[in-house]
Amino acid sequence: MTVRPDDGDAAATTEGDGVRDGRHADAWRHTLLAAILLLVLVGAVAAVAPAAAEPTDCPVAVSTTAPIDRVAGADRFATAACASRATFEGGADHVVLARGDSAGGLADALAGAVLAHAVDGPVLLTTPEALPSATAAELDRLAPERVTVLGGEAAVAEVVLEEVAAVLEGVALDRLAGTDRAGTAALAAEAAGGGDAAFVVNGHRPADALVAAAPAARAGTRLLLVRADRIPPSTAAALRDVDEVVIVGGHGVVSGGVEATLRAGREGGVRRVAGGDRAETAASMARAFPAEGRGHLVARGDASLVDAVAAGWSAARDDGGPVLYVGAGWPGRGSDRWLRLGGLVDERPLRLVGGPAVLGEGLVTALEARYAEARGGGPAAEVRGVWVHLFDDAVKTRQGIHGVLDDVAATNANTVIVQVARRQDAYYASEVLPATPDPRLEDGLDLLEVLVPAAHDRGLSVQAWVSVLPAYHPAYDGLALPAGHVWREHGPDSDDPWVTRSRDGTDGLYLDPGVPAVGGHVAAVAGELAAAYDVDAVHLDYVRYEDARWGYHPTSLARFRKATGAVGTPAEDDPAWNAWRRAQVDALARRAAAAVRAADPDVAVTLAASTMGAGPTSAGGYERTRTYRDVFQDWPSWLADGTIDAALPMNYFRAHVAAQQEWFDDWTTWQRDLARGDGVLAVGQGGFLNDVDGSLTQIAAARGRSDGAVVYSYQGTTSAGPGQQLLARLAVTLWSEPAPPPSSLTAP
Repeated sequence: MTVRPDDGDAAATTEGDGVRDGRHADAWRHTLLAAILLLVLVGAVAAVAPAAAEPTDCPVAVSTTAPIDRVAGADRFATAACASRATFEGGADHVVLARGDSAGGLADALAGAVLAHAVDGPVLLTTPEALPSATAAELDRLAPERVTVLGGEAAVAEVVLEEVAAVLEGVALDRLAGTDRAGTAALAAEAAGGGDAAFVVNGHRPADALVAAAPAARAGTRLLLVRADRIPPSTAAALRDVDEVVIVGGHGVVSGGVEATLRAGREGGVRRVAGGDRAETAASMARAFPAEGRGHLVARGDASLVDAVAAGWSAARDDGGPVLYVGAGWPGRGSDRWLRLGGLVDERPLRLVGGPAVLGEGLVTALEARYAEARGGGPAAEVRGVWVHLFDDAVKTRQGIHGVLDDVAATNANTVIVQVARRQDAYYASEVLPATPDPRLEDGLDLLEVLVPAAHDRGLSVQAWVSVLPAYHPAYDGLALPAGHVWREHGPDSDDPWVTRSRDGTDGLYLDPGVPAVGGHVAAVAGELAAAYDVDAVHLDYVRYEDARWGYHPTSLARFRKATGAVGTPAEDDPAWNAWRRAQVDALARRAAAAVRAADPDVAVTLAASTMGAGPTSAGGYERTRTYRDVFQDWPSWLADGTIDAALPMNYFRAHVAAQQEWFDDWTTWQRDLARGDGVLAVGQGGFLNDVDGSLTQIAAARGRSDGAVVYSYQGTTSAGPGQQLLARLAVTLWSEPAPPPSSLTAP
């Protein structure tokens, strides 16, 4: 029931479809009597308690140590009104009104923020059949000249418009209503001015739509609705003149088929911003479309999503920031990582949208602790990485890429090292390497084009991993290598072979570092990656000989003889020959690193550093290790002199084999005290060789002896076989709290 003025001096009750017919005297008397009784009852209640619709202070500060306030009311309608009061103290000329009851699924309100931003007004909420008292009071206070209702009469009945007109004499009322929620969103986008870009969300899964509202409104773009597996005709029509599309939500919310349809013929491209759940997706949106203003926090449960309507349009204001989903008593992993890894820089203020029942004192206390931590510089930096290789299908589809990144982000890792060139074939757009012949790669997929922004959205640093010298692998048996592939152009049967040889003339599978053209090729690959993609680092692997048997390429031998005056073919253990081969590896590493820095000085150079067998202490020094003697890699000198920015030594040893665990301890203890210059050293741990407990023990030791740990690999993180058992345990043990990577390994 709603009470409203009638002719300025009396109150008439209305219910159902409209005003009772005053021509029937008995009905009029009964109505008048009911109104009088109601007024008496309301007066009696008012004598002992304030009216429920009476405005309260809004917003209300909820902390004495941090810039946190709250926007809330007695119910969802009052909360929306409170948000309006907090933002439009002096009134607003235009108000958007949408259905806000639970049964409506927020269908039409999803597009309200974009329109509200365009008309410089708030979004207020109503029930389908009656104007809530809190909404009526706020309309009266705002005194707008115009009210736009979203949705058809089934969503907001005509009686509600009549009630609005009764509150606001002379107000201009209009309605935007499509044949369904997607149609209404398209009309709202058109009324807001359209634009040549669009955010696309699942209109039947409102969580992602609500966090997309603020960035869509700020950018002046459309917010359009789809279903999980199809695009409604009204949305398709609204997208015809849109060049660029951002899908918000994972593949379970907006399918790969819908994405493929959106990509077809669209020059501006399609980007997906997603996370492992609604809170992670909201945090991804905060990173993908940063705004420096006040963060708005909303309870993550379905029953509280309506408060995100108010958060969306108010966060779109000039002083607004992201909309994040949090728990009742703590921020939750996705939002917590965002808050603690830079979200509170410069004391960014936060606003809780919703009452203490859904955003309680425990949350406030946790947020105060986050501010205190930020004032102290935030969590200590630590490398927490995961290698992801290309010898299975994990990252060969768009959906697979997002799934892997969700898994890695869920561990509180901060770095993903993804193989992008397996054996001289590119899984990205390259002018140096030919496209991979891998039949498992999704058609049209540029691995780095999709992975880099998706990883950054999740707060992950990206290192593009290249296997530098290996040129062939049995995985290619039966495949037609593409034209321009090194194995075809410079393999053992070519006119200009670059492939290394053994002393007895056997051809190997590696390129020979002693062949000058190989250095140019490697530098071109590394430099192109840094120039063409927004990677944080280029990660070099296999910058070494396979073992001491190799290197006897005719060109290498001729260069060695000329440099040293040697005669004949040197033995495998010839000191001068070994020193010369080591110098070739040094030169290759320095040339590749120089190419990266010439292309982009903000991109780091990291190395999968070799550690073989007994460590330096038991071997009698690094120069006596197999790494130095057999594969001729002097990576400690590269770290010390700044050739590389980080070494990730591959300490792959079995914890359950006593001798190998001794090797692990020997190497990592020596690495702890290694001179690093300004470089970073993070231990590479072989999860594939160990059970979970053995890996956790080694990673714990690595953290105490280096700048962090990197697990090999995502696909096989335990000796029991593929799976993410180790990652799941890390998330609740050693990596349970977030940490940023060292700043030198994250491009600005």
